[in-house]
Formats: sequence, structure tokens, C-alpha cells
Amino acid sequence: MAHQRGSTEQPGTSESSIQRSDTIGTDDSSNYSNQSMPDIQPSSFTKPSSSTNPPSSETASASSGQPRPGDLSGAIGRRRKVPDSVTPNACTNCKKARAKCDGAKPACKRCMNRNVRDSCHYEIHAKTAKEQMIREIQRLQRKNEHLEEEKDNLGEKNSWIEQIIASLKDDGQGTEIIGRLKRGESHQTIAEWLGRPLVPGRGGEHHQSLSPTTEHSITEAITQYHKRMVEAHYPRYWTNVTPEASLIEHLVLLYLTWIHPTHMLFDEHRFMENFRDCSDTYCSSALVNVICAMSCNLLHDESWEDDDQTKAGIEMIRNKFMDETRALMQNTDYGKMTAIQTYAIMFLVELGSGHALMGTSHLRLAAEMLLSKTTSEQSSESEEIAAWGILTLHTAWSGFTYQKPTIPISTTANPFNSVALEQADGIWRFYRQPGDAYLSDRPSFSVITASESAKLFRIVHETILVYCGSRGRTSARSLLNLYGRFLEWQESLPLGLRDVENEPLPHVLFIHIQYQVALVHLLQPLLHLDHSYQESYDQLQSLVIRHAKCGLHLLHLYSRLYTNYYLSPMHLFCLVHLCDAVVRYDASDETTRTECIHYCFTSLEQAKVGYPLAGPLQKMFRLALSDYKIPVSDELERIIGASARIGPEELLEACTRSSYVQPILQILPNMEPGLGQDFMDRFQQAFEDRPAQHSQEQTSSGRPHGKQKRVTISALLNR
Repeated sequence: MAHQRGSTEQPGTSESSIQRSDTIGTDDSSNYSNQSMPDIQPSSFTKPSSSTNPPSSETASASSGQPRPGDLSGAIGRRRKVPDSVTPNACTNCKKARAKCDGAKPACKRCMNRNVRDSCHYEIHAKTAKEQMIREIQRLQRKNEHLEEEKDNLGEKNSWIEQIIASLKDDGQGTEIIGRLKRGESHQTIAEWLGRPLVPGRGGEHHQSLSPTTEHSITEAITQYHKRMVEAHYPRYWTNVTPEASLIEHLVLLYLTWIHPTHMLFDEHRFMENFRDCSDTYCSSALVNVICAMSCNLLHDESWEDDDQTKAGIEMIRNKFMDETRALMQNTDYGKMTAIQTYAIMFLVELGSGHALMGTSHLRLAAEMLLSKTTSEQSSESEEIAAWGILTLHTAWSGFTYQKPTIPISTTANPFNSVALEQADGIWRFYRQPGDAYLSDRPSFSVITASESAKLFRIVHETILVYCGSRGRTSARSLLNLYGRFLEWQESLPLGLRDVENEPLPHVLFIHIQYQVALVHLLQPLLHLDHSYQESYDQLQSLVIRHAKCGLHLLHLYSRLYTNYYLSPMHLFCLVHLCDAVVRYDASDETTRTECIHYCFTSLEQAKVGYPLAGPLQKMFRLALSDYKIPVSDELERIIGASARIGPEELLEACTRSSYVQPILQILPNMEPGLGQDFMDRFQQAFEDRPAQHSQEQTSSGRPHGKQKRVTISALLNR
């Protein structure tokens, strides 16, 4: 018996095999995910003791008392016959009789001979199952030790893991521990459970629990382990998905470079302080995991376009980060700001993956949790940054999908009122690969951009309310007021955000792109109304086309400076909206229209490498072209490829609507009669009274006419 116990001794465990988080996230956890303990067949295992080796024929004869041929001394008496094969897990009848059992199913040979086959049952061999689990844990430990030796040669033993393994071997808790691991419970939770007596089972029996001394030993070991992780400022403190600290840091830096300045959902400076110090006021395991999941979309580049194995690996690790995030959020404190921020970023991950229906629920939950929040664990400046970031993202998504925002916000509040904008902004570094952070340092203007973005989307929020009827019948006066507010927003931009030609920062460039999309959405419905004069309609159409082309010019600039691999999923909606407006309304230049169609399809194809959302958007754009009776070349049809086979349900899942096209038929019934012509008349009257006059030639009455009116509008747009 002592020899058998020695065969399952656990070797030393490296510190690297344990990571702080609320779930287990290892590459090999699936070994248990699809198999419960009762499904494990004990007969498939072999006891390590030499007693399980089948005896030789001579030994068997001697031990059974049977005489060998020619040996008269063996005829002393008759003893029971040893079965041809013996199982380490005998049936209940053979155990009771202390007899050898061959382990046959559904009934062993001994029970068959005694005509008691109905009572031949096998119990799960708990020791054998525990031995298999211990061997699997040993294999995982060896794998993690090998990975960690290449990084930091951490070789200290984790005493708390050894204590848990000891409980698996000696305390009869193996099955329950396996179940808890499969349910995603953390090592800490399991350690606490091992130290408490279990509830009496069926029949009143009690299972043995760990002694207080052992519980104290495990708790102390966990505390010491975390202390070493905190003192070393180790990124693996936050996640179980990967043991590579360098990969975690790389993903966090990618997010802070390309996603965070565009969608500012937390205080970057304080987040990074907590991330380095392993503190949880501005950082959490769930928040780090979802940030890493989002950054997995940015791991692609041009050199991997044809590497399907790399793409599959990136998708797998992104899914693992998201799985751990979901598991962590099941037990989170929903009143904490880090939980609200996590749900907002989960929306971006799901949106980029083509699961907007699910992602929208995360975004709405984040906004509702924000409005119901009653406590403040972060500074007022940090919480204001997060609050406006979440509300702005919510409004932006409503604007792109033409849905009424479910969360009300003030259209007159002053965003970032308590934030010192200039002091809060730091340095933006061009970062795509490790080492890029040292290539260039520029003022980031990220907080200022977030503040101006919040102001812009207050106007977008009001536009949605006007068109959906929340402000009564849509009038020319209300639309003209909104157009003026948009222009005033652009004119009042801080100096660092005005320049969009001299290599602007990506988030600065994107806010100007969103501005042009907002103007197209404001003016486009007016093209579907009646106009008394063709010239007035032509001016309005020219205005829409001009804004759309201006936005496309900025998208081209973004592609040239930063490529279509490093962007937010919201960029893709801007792309299809602007391209749609150009090809739909500008029929005067066939070459421009063809180039625009080609640019849209090829840009989406590049973005598809990181964002599966691009596939459904390709299909939607193709359907829109069919509605507009615009042909598509064979070359572009080949580029679309598999996206052409996407069905309506997948489109709905990707966009929450079957099309990105503005629902004009739903908007028109709410408009006042004659609104189209009235708007253009008021438009011309309003902007000729502006302080700066842009037309050199005026009539004696001071009113420009005909062609001069178009010059005024053009000059106004080019200011």
C-alpha cells in the first residue's frame, strides 16, 4: 500500500503555473470540460504497484495451491481459481467477498457463475481518477515551467498548490475540485472551500475537510504569492490566459495607442499606475482581459494575410480572453466603475467580431449601470472621463444604426467640466510592434479629443431626437439650427485638433470623419422631399456630396498614414455610410463613383483580417448597390468572395438591422410639409448674415443670387 501511494507523489510546482484571477484559463482545461467523473472508466488505468502485474503461470499455480504436472505435493487441497485477468476496481460483490474480479461488464465472470449478475455493480474508483488528474496537473506544470524558464526562470514552489494536490490525494475531494475547476472557480475560492466542513451528504455522512492548520497554510501561501507578484509588478497577476507577460503588455499598449484615444472609457494614467502596482481601484482582472481581447484584433498585419494558422491562433486567444472576462463578470461588483468600463469594451469586442446584437446589450447595460451608480471609488475627474466616454459611445452607435438612444443625456451639459484637459493629456507614441514606442513622441490631445467628441455627439443625440419625433414635427428651423451647431462645433475646435492635413493623430482624424458622417445623416433625408426649384435641390445634393467626399478624403488619409489594420470597428460604419452617399447621389462622374466602390470593398477586405464585422458590411454595401442599379465588376465580385453568401440573420447579428442605409421611409412621415424647399430658403438667408462675407459680388439689396449662392455655400464649407 505504501508503494502505491508513493507512485502518485507530486513533483515541485513552479510559481509560474499559478496566476491571479477569478477563473482557470489554461490551454488544456478542455481535457476535463467534456467529461464528468462518472464517465471515466477506471479499468483503463493501471495501478503503479507491481502487485497489478499478472502472475506467471508457475507463480499462479503455486499461489493457488494447484499441483503442477508430476508434482504430487500439490495435491494437498483445492483452492479457488485465479481469473485470467484482474481489474484494480472490483465489483461490489467481489469486494465484499474479498474475491478476485475480472472487471467484465455488464457483469463479471464470478457473478455470472453465481447467477447474481443483476447485483454486479461497479463503483467509481476515486483513487484512480485522482491519479489521472494529478498526472494531468503534473503535465501542465511541466509545460508552464518550460515556458517560464525561457522568460524569467521562476523556479520557486507554490506551497498552496501542493496543499490542494495533497487534498486531492488524501482527503477525498478530487471529484468536487474537478467540478469546481470546470465551473470556473478560482484557486482562492477552492482553497477557502477546502478549509470548511462540507454539508452532510445523502444518508448523513460527512466528508473530511482540511484542518485549520492546513487552511492557514494555503491562505498564507496565496498571500505570499500575490505579494511577490505585486512587488515584481508582474502583468500575469491579472490574467490566466497566457503566461507570457510580454504579450499582455504588448496588447495593453496596442489598446492604449489605437482604441483608447478614440473611445476614452477610463483614465489612462491611473489605470496604468494600478496595472503596474497590481492595485484594483482603476484596474481589474476583467478589465485587463477584455482590453487584451480587443487588442487581439490589432495583432494582424500585411505579412499575415495568407497565414490561416496565425489567424486561427489569434481568434482562439481572443476568445479565451473573452471567456475569462465573462467568467469574471459573473461574480463582479456591478457598482464598481471598472465593471461598467468592462461592459463598454465588451461591446467593442463583440461589435468587431460581428456580434452587435449581443454587444449592444453590453453597451446598454454599461450605460444603465452608470446612471444608477451611487458610490464613487475613483476620483471625480476619472469617473467623469469614463461617464462621458460611455455615453458618447452609446450615442455614436445609435447614430450609426438610426436608433433612438435608450439612455438620456443632457444636450446642453458641458462635458469634462471638472477635468484639467491640458494637464491630463500625455504623449502619443506610434506603436504597433515592441520597440515602436521609442520611434516618436507627440502630444496626444487624447483627453481634449474625447471632450470634443462628447460635445459633437450631444448634437448627434439631438439630431436623432428631432428625426424620431421626440421634439414634435421635424421643421426646417430645427434642422437649420442643428446644422449651425455642427458648424460652430468645428469652428471652435482647439488649435491642436484643427489640422487634418499635416499627419494628424489617428483619433484626431477620426473625430473629423465622424463629423462629416453626422452632417450627411442630417441633410440626406431632405433629398427625398419635394423641392419647388431644381436649383435648390441641386445645391442641397451638392452639399451632401461635398460632406461625403470630404469624409472619404480623410479616410484615404487615415489608410495612407496608419493602414486599415489599426482602427476601431466604428471606422467601418463611417466608411460604408460615406461611400454610399457618394455612389448614390453623385452620378456626374462615373470614374469617381467606380473608384469609390473599389475603395470601399478593398478597405473592408483589409479590415476583415482583424474585424469579422467587415464581411457583413461588404454584403450590405453590395445589396445597396443592387438597389441603386449600380453594376459591380467581376474583379470586385471576386474580392467580396464568401461575404456574398452571408444571410439576413448574420446581417442582423452584425448591425442589429439588416442594412446600414438610413431608414428614410420611417423619417419622412414626421416632417412638416414643404420642409425641403423651406430649409434651403432659410439656409441661404441665415448664412448670408454671418459676420464673414465670402462672396465678393452682391446685389444692391445685399442678397447673392444664382451661382453666387453656391459660391457662398462652398466658401462656408471650406472655412
